[in-house]
Amino acid sequence: MSHIVHPVILCGGSGTRLWPLSTPEMPKQFKALTSDKSMIEETAERFVLSHDPSVSFSAPLVVGSVKHRQLLEQALPDARKILEPFGRNSAPAVAAACLACEPHDLILILPADHAIQDVPAFHLAIAAAAKAAEGGAIVTFGIEPTHPATGYGYIKAASADELHMPVPVEKFVEKPDLAVAQSYLDEGSYYWNAGIFLFRADVMLEALEAFAPGVIAGTRAAMPSGGGQTQSLDPNEFAKAPSISIDYAVMEHAENVQTVPVNMAWSDVGGYPALHGLLTETASDNHTHGPVLLRNAHGMYVRSEGPTVAVNGVSNLVVVATKDEVVITPMDDAQAVKALGAGVQSRRHALGLPQTLVDDIRDWLWTAFEVWSEKAWDTEQGGFVEQLSLDGEPDLEATRRVRVQARQVFSFAKAIEMGWPGADRARALVDCGIEYLNIRLRHPEGGWVHKVRRDGSPVDDRRDLYDHAFIILAGATTYLITGDETARQMADDAIEFIDRALKDDAHGGWLEGLPSSLPRRANPHMHLLEAMLTYYDATGCENALDRASEVVRLFENRFFNPADDVMAEFFTAEWRAANSAAETVFEPGHHYEWASLLLEFEQRTGHDTLSWRRRLIRKADLFNNKSQARFAVNAVLVNGEIKDDKSRLWHQLEKLRAHLSHSDLRPPPHSELLLNDLNASYLNTGPLGGWIDELDSSGRPVSSAVPASMLYHLAGVLRVLLP
Repeated sequence: MSHIVHPVILCGGSGTRLWPLSTPEMPKQFKALTSDKSMIEETAERFVLSHDPSVSFSAPLVVGSVKHRQLLEQALPDARKILEPFGRNSAPAVAAACLACEPHDLILILPADHAIQDVPAFHLAIAAAAKAAEGGAIVTFGIEPTHPATGYGYIKAASADELHMPVPVEKFVEKPDLAVAQSYLDEGSYYWNAGIFLFRADVMLEALEAFAPGVIAGTRAAMPSGGGQTQSLDPNEFAKAPSISIDYAVMEHAENVQTVPVNMAWSDVGGYPALHGLLTETASDNHTHGPVLLRNAHGMYVRSEGPTVAVNGVSNLVVVATKDEVVITPMDDAQAVKALGAGVQSRRHALGLPQTLVDDIRDWLWTAFEVWSEKAWDTEQGGFVEQLSLDGEPDLEATRRVRVQARQVFSFAKAIEMGWPGADRARALVDCGIEYLNIRLRHPEGGWVHKVRRDGSPVDDRRDLYDHAFIILAGATTYLITGDETARQMADDAIEFIDRALKDDAHGGWLEGLPSSLPRRANPHMHLLEAMLTYYDATGCENALDRASEVVRLFENRFFNPADDVMAEFFTAEWRAANSAAETVFEPGHHYEWASLLLEFEQRTGHDTLSWRRRLIRKADLFNNKSQARFAVNAVLVNGEIKDDKSRLWHQLEKLRAHLSHSDLRPPPHSELLLNDLNASYLNTGPLGGWIDELDSSGRPVSSAVPASMLYHLAGVLRVLLP
């Protein structure tokens, strides 16, 4: 009897033990580590042809992350795909695969990032497992252990007369210590758990219903209606599925579990020692990749994806250099790589800065949140105040901009994310702000008004694109951090409005607002890019990336002039510069802000923006305040003439963020000096918890108030310094 087996490749791992080769943006399954093909391509190619006549394979189905959609399309363009909005461990992924197949389909679950060198032996084991699975068994594959490994879970099975024959599983056991692992080898009948499974779809669905009903219910509700080559799971419904592995959800409870012992030269490539072992004959051999020179070295794994690496007189080390990061660690300290990677990810922008300076900034920001949590909200009539006086008193009567209401929601949501001790108060303010925006500030014909009085009545009922970008940002950020469905719905409503009422299909992008006006501005589109990237992070919605991509195309084709490296501010209806060359103005702060957002866009899409970012920063760096050489001025003409020689705080904050994320242009000592100057000139010279908004060309304060809008820049930029 011939069996058709349907390979399902699970592609959700992050490969943290192979940092910096493997990162959240580019996990190890998309890297070519053991051959000239990526690991996921190698996994799929194992099933192009069968090495056993009793089994054949269908085209693979891939379950992966929506944020890796482009990587999946590049690696396996012809494969069916189910895209998860966020990871929920392996049980929901297995459930989604079963729901996408026919009930009696034989499904082979495979991790995307394992190495198998003896594929014929694997196929022989699959053929044996298929017979058992047809009869209703859930079959695992037990790897014959070659040493007392402590990094794998084990399967205890009944005695097997020979390899490749199914035997009942007695129990699954967790990763043991060395002594216990050795006892498993001494006893026999223990196998490494490879995380590979074969079963009928209906059998697994029945098991999930019995042992993990929440998993199957949430996943079933998340499955899109209809078929299609690529299906995206609904994030709201998928979030209801518990995050649990298939081992815990089903395998440890089901009674019809068998294992097929197999020796197929398997490795989960779980770290650099395993990778070194796959690529060398003996432990003392060296493996190199890229521009590497070794002398008097043994047992080395050295790889460079950028700079030349020369190593002399050492042994048993891992040395890996990417274009951004370098790690050097002993070969036998496998856990160090994961810890180092986590440390870099959490403190990337603060590396190179004195810890005392970072602590001072955190303490100042905590004080700012404390003060604004007490003074920002109008307890009598609702809404956030527009500003504080220089004495630190709230200005209750100043006209209130809707974008500032949204910015305050964003800022207090960020306070929660950062771990500010007053997180309960921050959450209350976020909730109040969302309710105020939703109930008091909506326009009766859709969208939101522009400016209101203290009592919430409109002063200006224009519906402005800039405002709506911040409403989307506030809603998406709140949903990302708190899971508040009302906040997400607010963001969805704002997106629906700008797409319906403001989309410019003729010339690209979105109109300034209703009623339409000129000139058109690049700035609202920049904040729409920011909002769409955040909305994508919060929901996994591919349409958000499509909108972000449209903004980036406008930047590349219209906003930025490569002839003079200037990102103009104002445009005609057709996206031509609104002023003559001599009158065209640019703002250095926007150059820095665009550079940071283009980097975030590249990290999510892989679209190369490095040249744009470098040119934006280098151009902006040319124009600084005369008395404070590190402070950017407010505005410059395209010919280099200073248009406004004062220096607002937000320009300096965006300069700091751009420099921290582009240390190849400005090394950390420059950022340290800038941060010290910010402390001395802007942050610690205003009222308690406030700031100086603007300095003149001589470095003297010229502010008449403390604008609430600045908390958005402070929370967004200083966030990158804190773990």
